[in-house]
Amino acid sequence: MGQGHHGSGQYGSGQHGPGRREDKTTAPYGEYNFVVAASRLPVDQIEGPDGETEWRASPGGLVTALEPVMRAAGGAWIGWPGAAGEPPEPFDTNGMHLVSVGLSEEEVADYYEGFCNGTLWPLYHDVIAPPEFRRPWWEAYVRVNRRYAEVVAAEAARGATVWVHDYQLQLVPGMVRELRADVRIGHFTHIPFPGYEIFAQLPWRRQIVRGLLGADLLGFQRQSDATNFLRACRRTAGLATRGSLVRVPDSGFADPPAESAGRGFRRQRVAEDLVSGRDVRAAAFPISIDSAAIEEIAKSPEVQGRAQQIREVLGKPETVLLGIDRLDYTK
Repeated sequence: MGQGHHGSGQYGSGQHGPGRREDKTTAPYGEYNFVVAASRLPVDQIEGPDGETEWRASPGGLVTALEPVMRAAGGAWIGWPGAAGEPPEPFDTNGMHLVSVGLSEEEVADYYEGFCNGTLWPLYHDVIAPPEFRRPWWEAYVRVNRRYAEVVAAEAARGATVWVHDYQLQLVPGMVRELRADVRIGHFTHIPFPGYEIFAQLPWRRQIVRGLLGADLLGFQRQSDATNFLRACRRTAGLATRGSLVRVPDSGFADPPAESAGRGFRRQRVAEDLVSGRDVRAAAFPISIDSAAIEEIAKSPEVQGRAQQIREVLGKPETVLLGIDRLDYTK
């Protein structure tokens, strides 16, 4: 895909944000009523002994959760194929239409390994490894998010549902809204969203919040994550919140005098928001496993036999508990 362009407007200067739905469509409509945008495609390219390559389903949790939905909806999945360079042409596999987004080697280093995994991942998890804040990383993040948004706009049918995933693509909702105001947009964050005291370390926190608020619905794994985001909306942009709703004014975003803006400023913004604006819902929707597939595997003779062997080795206990956790920093 094309290289896109450097972010401007809310993503460069932070002066404006996605307001009401106006007909700002600048690209022809695509043909897919359901579009998923994620960091990676749901397949990996595998080279066989004969040198031939083929695409195989990836083992990731996001793929496991979304693949059944994609097959049922017949939608398009947009993502990076996993290697730097020119992306392959769109192709169909396992009942899904896959569209690749290309990254250069520099973008893999700055966007993926840099801003995503060197800045956002440790910041959002509040892990031992300190996050790094580098402007070239941020600029690459804006550029790649813009590229994703342009591909989404090209693939989505009129009035389509667009589902954007995770911390790698937090600017995409706002960018898609700028390009295709006719579509419905959702974003799901699969990792924790930090408390404001931690989030405030990020120099580009306002742009992140405003990018996410381009969505109609924001999903998080835990209620505490949704609550943290709602607080960030109040603190970074002075936006009014009511329960799980954030009011995004038609006039765009006005930065508060300071992030510790007093109640007077917030009351003024609330009064403005009651006049005109749109509501964005931020709530917890814990993602599940494909329970039907797991149940089918558990009932297979191979698994039943192996389970019996394990119980015999353990002394035939009545209950066996299994914990699978990441003990080491993996990014």
